[in-house]
Amino acid sequence: MNNTIRSLFPVLNSCTYLNTAYVGPMSIQLFEYRNKLEKEYLREGDEFKIDSIQRIDDFRETISSFINSPKKNTFITSNFSTGYRYVLDLIPKEFRVLTLKNDYNSLLEGLAERDFLVDYVPITSDFEFQIEKQLDKKVYSVLAISVVQFLSGIKVNFKTLKRIKQKHPTLIIIGDSTQFIGSDFFDFNHSPFDVIIGSGYKWLLAGFGNAYISVSDHFLNQTKCSSQIIYDKVYAGHINFLGSASLDFAIKFLQNNDFNNLIKIKNHLGTLLREGLKELNLLDPIVEKRADHSSIFTISGDQNLYDKLQSIGIRCALRGKGVRVAVHFYNQEFEIDTLIKVLKKLN
Repeated sequence: MNNTIRSLFPVLNSCTYLNTAYVGPMSIQLFEYRNKLEKEYLREGDEFKIDSIQRIDDFRETISSFINSPKKNTFITSNFSTGYRYVLDLIPKEFRVLTLKNDYNSLLEGLAERDFLVDYVPITSDFEFQIEKQLDKKVYSVLAISVVQFLSGIKVNFKTLKRIKQKHPTLIIIGDSTQFIGSDFFDFNHSPFDVIIGSGYKWLLAGFGNAYISVSDHFLNQTKCSSQIIYDKVYAGHINFLGSASLDFAIKFLQNNDFNNLIKIKNHLGTLLREGLKELNLLDPIVEKRADHSSIFTISGDQNLYDKLQSIGIRCALRGKGVRVAVHFYNQEFEIDTLIKVLKKLN
């Protein structure tokens, strides 16, 4: 890892930061940029807001270019939960929805808040195949899932999802991409997804108060909606300009620092972490059976394990039935070695 880039994140100097899946750290550059914007607001008052709509439109161009989605169908909002509910409100009530048990809480709650007919598939090592089987049993209008599971780090198999889409061309596939975009390469126009929504404060390192929505023309056709209807819904009222500008800045930061290479580094570190956990028999059995995975892992453990790791400066999160760790491009091999050595002693 280039120490110059690593030095841009001050929190990395004080701990072993394995908690990007919870909150991505802020860079010095983003802090200075946000401070600059706040000073402009301080000096200019109302004039700061005058061209905000045009500037937000430019920010939409940045995110749509980054994920290769149509700009007219791409929007910036404040967080995943809000954006997701904007989308759900556009879906006819009589639509039948398929989702996963124990998926992200807000994803499931958004469905439960409405009158959809909802069925659930358990998260198994072959959950995509189970989804396929269920879709053959009943007619569903929507499949709503996380691209990467927040508890286990399990990443959906895009090839299988594309096959499902080919077999069920009217199906709308909605993806929570919060734990994915920024951690991997993504091409919306060539993906099986019709909707992706994600917050920017994790892997995109964009700070709080921003998220994005992208929808396909297929979604618009199936819901008898339009880009303008979504635009009017998302941009009703005043806009979190600071959050939106931060998302724009963070994406450009990744691009300017060779995003392709950053992801190669992250993938290498994820592989090392997976191998280390496997050697200690601490890898989730479901994860072990899958060929591809994210860089998020949950280690079986309780509050005691969490407290121990925290006490020696390893940042992590207590989630589900274990302790969740995650690596991004700014982590280093010695940090993974440190974690593995500690776990070996405790195991």
